[in-house]
Amino acid sequence: MSLMIYTSDNAFKKVIKKEFNLLLNLFDFDPNTIPPYKIEVTIIDSLEEFLEIYKKEYKSNPPEYVVGFAASNGRIFILNKKLFENRGHLTEEFEKVIVHELSHIFVRRILDPKYTFMWIQEGLCQYLAFKDKEFKISKFIDFRKIETKENWKKFPAYQQSAAFFKFLSENYGFEKIIQFIKLIKQKGEYKAFNELFGDFKEVQEKFLKSLKSENENPTSPRNTL
Repeated sequence: MSLMIYTSDNAFKKVIKKEFNLLLNLFDFDPNTIPPYKIEVTIIDSLEEFLEIYKKEYKSNPPEYVVGFAASNGRIFILNKKLFENRGHLTEEFEKVIVHELSHIFVRRILDPKYTFMWIQEGLCQYLAFKDKEFKISKFIDFRKIETKENWKKFPAYQQSAAFFKFLSENYGFEKIIQFIKLIKQKGEYKAFNELFGDFKEVQEKFLKSLKSENENPTSPRNTL
């Protein structure tokens, strides 16, 4: 898979190339089954231009927190990190945003032409980007209620979905998560999940109990339910 980077900042290029190669290995891409499509990453130096590109792509204004997005055909647009604070982000999150958006493209390439549930797409990408952080959950939403884009807009459960993938990684191993993503195309989301992790309802309940347990533990650093 080829990578094209559009920015004059060599430091940005170095970071993007590093994360791209790490994810290429992490997702265990097989060139015999996944075509080596091109990925384009463009760093936008103007907030006005960034908002304009987003609106052109999605026919709407982006949520106020958005500093990067993965558009169609492997195109990624990320705001220059010098402007992150204007959107409520720390400049140190630049690398994590790169990981999140690149991960979207990798997942899409694996599943092409199928699209998967929003909690899977956003949860895995958010987990990969922020797995060294604790995820804060104020209210638990049943995962079946956040499958579609329409429902995700009502309940954008980034923290919960990322925490679920962290739970899966810690209890079943990250390799199974990659197997799960690849199996979705063949068997669908829940059949693939049940085959690799066990009954989805039961695993979701275990996850929910783990959140309650942490919430009851005053030494736990994670704010949950």
